[in-house]
Amino acid sequence: MPKTLAVVSLKGGVGKTTTCTNLAAYVAAMGIPTLLVDLDVQNGVRFGVGLDDYAGVTLEDVLLHQGRPSEALVLTNRSELSVVLSGRFTSDHALESYERTFEQDVTWLARLLPHFTTPDFSPQLVLLDTPAGLGAVTTSAIVAADGLILPIQCEPLSLRTLPPLLRRIVQIKTQYNPRLAIEGILLTMYDERQGAAADVVRQVREAFPGELVFDTVIPRHEELSLSFAVGAPAVTLKTRAAGAQAYIQLGREIIMRLPEEVGYAMSG
Repeated sequence: MPKTLAVVSLKGGVGKTTTCTNLAAYVAAMGIPTLLVDLDVQNGVRFGVGLDDYAGVTLEDVLLHQGRPSEALVLTNRSELSVVLSGRFTSDHALESYERTFEQDVTWLARLLPHFTTPDFSPQLVLLDTPAGLGAVTTSAIVAADGLILPIQCEPLSLRTLPPLLRRIVQIKTQYNPRLAIEGILLTMYDERQGAAADVVRQVREAFPGELVFDTVIPRHEELSLSFAVGAPAVTLKTRAAGAQAYIQLGREIIMRLPEEVGYAMSG
């Protein structure tokens, strides 16, 4: 069984999609079959992995038009990485219908994910990119996940989003998903020129046990934004740049937490 991680935040603009695309690219490059599922109607993953012109089957088609899950798998030019894109959403009706599907059954995604396989591709890590907030789409991702990555921007306002998010996670764990765990709180957009950023890092590390906060801190760095313009994750471009190096380090942390059988597959 693959390990499924959802990247979740109440606040937008904290680096969810950047985290998903870079983690997926790095882990796949290490030889671990990885599936990246974009649940966000903003389609950030499409641009982050260079699939701007993709016109095939999407998650929207699977939900609304009886498309086959295996047909929605998009192979990329990066070894061991496949993605499922959210949709095109060419009308308000399509958008509303997509979101209503999740509202009607928050367990639907958990049942669907195992079908995103082919004879040639069986993921060992699944990453779910979610919209900001705790609507039905994000709730469904939490229900489907084994673990959660919680990006927190290194600014005081972001700290205020943690308590309500953690309360909701506990509710979902109790009601739907007893195996759910917090994979880690991820500090993002760190700017050493801002004194408040260091205060946020300190407060988070003091408030939570060490195992609940990733060692890696993601800096605010230009190449992480520019990578979307060229359609390639930063870890595949300027790998010596600070942002890319941070995501490489985070990828190593994630790999260390994967089940042992994945490590055996890598060594084999």
